[in-house]
Parts: sequence; structure tokens; C-alpha cells
Amino acid sequence: MNLKKGLVLAFVVLLLLGALAGCGGQEAAQEPEKAEEAKGEEEAKEPESKWPEKTIEFVVPWKAGGGSDTMARSITKAIKEGNISPVPVVVVNKPGGNGQIGEAYVINKKGDPYTWMTLSSGQISIPLAGLGDIKATDFTALAQMAGDTLFLVVPADSKFNTLEDVVKAAKANPEGLKIGGSGSGTEDHIVTYLFEKAAGIKFNYIAFSGGSEVMSNLMGGHVDLAWANPNECLSQVEGGLVEVLGVTTEERLDSTPDIPTFRELGYDVVFWQVRGVHGPPGMPKEAVEGSIEILRKVSESDTWKEKYLEAKMLTPRFIPGDDYTKVIKDNEDMFREALGSMGLLKE
Repeated sequence: MNLKKGLVLAFVVLLLLGALAGCGGQEAAQEPEKAEEAKGEEEAKEPESKWPEKTIEFVVPWKAGGGSDTMARSITKAIKEGNISPVPVVVVNKPGGNGQIGEAYVINKKGDPYTWMTLSSGQISIPLAGLGDIKATDFTALAQMAGDTLFLVVPADSKFNTLEDVVKAAKANPEGLKIGGSGSGTEDHIVTYLFEKAAGIKFNYIAFSGGSEVMSNLMGGHVDLAWANPNECLSQVEGGLVEVLGVTTEERLDSTPDIPTFRELGYDVVFWQVRGVHGPPGMPKEAVEGSIEILRKVSESDTWKEKYLEAKMLTPRFIPGDDYTKVIKDNEDMFREALGSMGLLKE
């Protein structure tokens, strides 16, 4: 009886040991599986973005001193003063060909995450006028940064003291008055057409390669009057070298309450310029998102608000990504209609 009990007990012990060994083996077998699963989860995780890692080149397709150049340098100033970017942003001017030289340079950097470019309304209209093949929609739209306007300016010693003086002289001598702008088919050219249409007059439009060249030719007496963004002529206005006859906004600017609008003087001329930043076509997603975030912080900085928007009399207008792409397309439609009426649409 004792022997039988002993055998039974031994058998039970053996069964228990076998069961425990089986469990241990199963757990041991599961460990590599868990390790593989954990490894797979780690590999499935998105790698952390390292953008930006080197200097961003900020291309201005116009000469130094114009509205686009001023905006670019104001952006880099805000970035530096606010320590907004971990890498430098350096402005590079590539003027010529109605902005097409600089644009071609950026187009050829397809997929480059370290290139930005300024874009103003004229770069939307130029290809529509047949003055270039590169369209604003060919680039990666990052953000609109501001809305700009136009002054009609004359030298301080001009015989024209009011907008009405200009209209009378233009009616008496069709195409006799020379008016300067930043390029054929650009916003300056279109606003000239809008003024001509509203007043029933005709100017001799002279195209230059940028705002700074327009002002130097006005001061040199090579044109009778000219279009200029406020920031392109502020120093001359403050120095008493030029006079502003009108502004293309719906209402007078708070910063220049003495300057009348065209509309209040009886000429339905209202025009706003887009001022934005683009990247090359095919810009990587992380660079697009990172660039937009940097530009957003710029738009919120005191340096940008006080030293650019307020100082240069611009309207704050931060519109990023897809919404900015829509702004570009809407402007393209508007320019297409205007250039068609001017007989300049060549797309």
C-alpha cells in the first residue's frame, strides 16, 4: 500500500513538473515573438524630423531695395532677432527678365528643402502676358505674409500737384506723359490700365526691372510720374523729394491720412498686392510644414509687426499652405481678365 502510494505521488509530481516545463517553454517561445513585435512597432514609428539642418537660401528675383527685397530682409531680421530658426536664412538677389531669372533658378531646385523665394502679384501676371513661361502656381505656396498697396508719386518739383492735374495733362497730350513701373505686364502696368480706363486717358508706360530702379529714374527726371509701394518711396517722401498724389486702397491709410484714395477723387482704382513666400516645386512635406511654422512665428513677432508692417504701411495678412494657393489662383483669374481687356493676354 505504501509502495502504491509512493508510485502515485511520484507520478503526480512528474506530471506537475512536465506541465511547468511546458509553460516555461511556451513563455520562452513567446519572448522572441514579443521582442519581434516590439521591434516592428519601433520600426513602424515615423522618424523624427531633422529639418532644418543647414542654411536656407531666400531668393529675391528682383534688385535690392524694392518691395520684395525689403520683405525678405524683414523676414530674416525677425527670424534672427526672435531666434525663430535654428539655422540662418540668407537673402540672395537674382534679378532680371521680369523676375524669370530668379524664378528659373528656384524651379531648377525641384525638391530642395532649403530654398525659399519671394512672390509678389507681378509674378502672377507676367506669364499671362507672355513675358515668361514660369507661373506662380509652378511653385510650392508656403504663406502670404502681407497685403501691399501702390502710391502714385511725382518729384517734389513736379508741375503736378494733384491727381486732377495729371488727368488734365494726360487728356491734353495722349501718351505724352511717361509713367514708370516695375515691369511690363506687372501689377504696376495693370494699375496704369485701370487708371487710364477710369479717367479716359492714355500714358506712355515705361517698364523697369524693380521698384528701386523706378524711383531712381523718377528722381532722375526720366519719367514724369511713377507707381511705388510705400516702402519703396518712404525715405524720399519723408525727405521731401517726392510727393504722393493718391493711393490704391478703398480707404485712406491710417499711417498717411492726408493722402487721398483714387476712389474718393472719382476714379475707381482699387488694388492690393500679394506679398508671399514660396518654395521650389516638389518641396518635401517636412520642409513645407517647418517653413510655414517659421513664417507663422515671424508674422506673430513684434519685429515683423512694428518694423515691417507698421513702418512700411502694409496690411497684416498671414495665409498659409492650401489657403494661400487659393489666393494665388484667384489673383491669376483676376489678372487674366485684366490682361485680356488690355490686349496683353498671351497664355
